[in-house]
Amino acid sequence: MTSSRSKSTCQVAVALTVALGCATANAEQPVGQQAPPGRAASSGAPVQRPAVRPTHLVIFLHGLRGSGSVMAPFGTSWQKILGATKFVSPDAPFRHRGGGREWFDVNDQVLRPDRIAGARQAFDDLVGAIVEREGFENDLDKVAFVGVSQGAIMGLDAVASGRWKVGAVVSFAGLLPLPPAASARETAVLLLHGGADQRIPATASVAAANQLKSAGFDVTLEVVPGVGHTISSEEAAKALRFLAEHFQL
Repeated sequence: MTSSRSKSTCQVAVALTVALGCATANAEQPVGQQAPPGRAASSGAPVQRPAVRPTHLVIFLHGLRGSGSVMAPFGTSWQKILGATKFVSPDAPFRHRGGGREWFDVNDQVLRPDRIAGARQAFDDLVGAIVEREGFENDLDKVAFVGVSQGAIMGLDAVASGRWKVGAVVSFAGLLPLPPAASARETAVLLLHGGADQRIPATASVAAANQLKSAGFDVTLEVVPGVGHTISSEEAAKALRFLAEHFQL
């Protein structure tokens, strides 16, 4: 663990160059919670509409070559525990040339921080439209980002850059592409990573945890042995418990 903590973000990014570029649609989708076929609107298809006015908002961020429909079943299964929470699972802004959607370009198998920075405006436009539509512009502390792989990268970047001071972020198999430029003690971050992940090694989340903690974020890191580049049922349960406790639901 000591050697893992000493890795710099740059070293981790270099190690992930080929892995992120070669990720397939199946590898990026959460195997433990496969979604039924369906089509989500690009502005964010609601997973389920609570009977009362939502008190919290969870925005799911899918992985490379995925779609919003891949993450939508989590909202359906989490509704019983999180009560009057609105779940939205949008498609990423860009079309991947191999099919599905992407948050930023990795077609040449290179993870370049400048591409992630270049994708920020499209991310902000999409998320901003959802937040405004659902009426949470003045209640960002009641909003959570839940992302996997490429979606997790964008969610972590949105918070670490200081652009989105949401209440919570859950990252499955993600990484922090750029050093934190802001501190947000009010934002709770849960980093979940499979110990057997061959595409984005767990050391990426270890490095992210160290940087976010140094910047003042409230961070919880869990590396789950035997889990690959996916969302296992164990990790999904941990994420649900984290959100329920943080939002006191």
